[in-house]
Amino acid sequence: MARRLAPVLAAVAVLGLAAPGAAADEALARAFASADLNGDGFLDIDEYAAAVIARFFEHDANGDRFLTPDEVPEADPADFAEADRGGDGRISLGEAVGDRMIRFFDAGGREPPHGVVTLEELKAYEAGRS
Repeated sequence: MARRLAPVLAAVAVLGLAAPGAAADEALARAFASADLNGDGFLDIDEYAAAVIARFFEHDANGDRFLTPDEVPEADPADFAEADRGGDGRISLGEAVGDRMIRFFDAGGREPPHGVVTLEELKAYEAGRS
């Protein structure tokens, strides 16, 4: 399973830049709400991907279309390495989106409606990864 790349997910840290516990839940809820563009309480794949892409470019400080450990110092080195499928020490947009899409499908879809993820599913997924 893909490991969390905290800074790329604003929804995902997108979702998870905060410390564990209540602060993390609050950060996750804020990120989820900002990614839920239609306000229906679900993230579909398009909303989720858009959030990942936006977060990627927020962190790409030098605009070279890659993330390096210097640009995301809060990322766990092992998580960064796993997302770095090319093994070149940097994460492309494609690698970031691919890594986060695995998370999307791992976290959601167990209960109807399928093809979306809820805040509660994301919280449960993150709790299970701790």
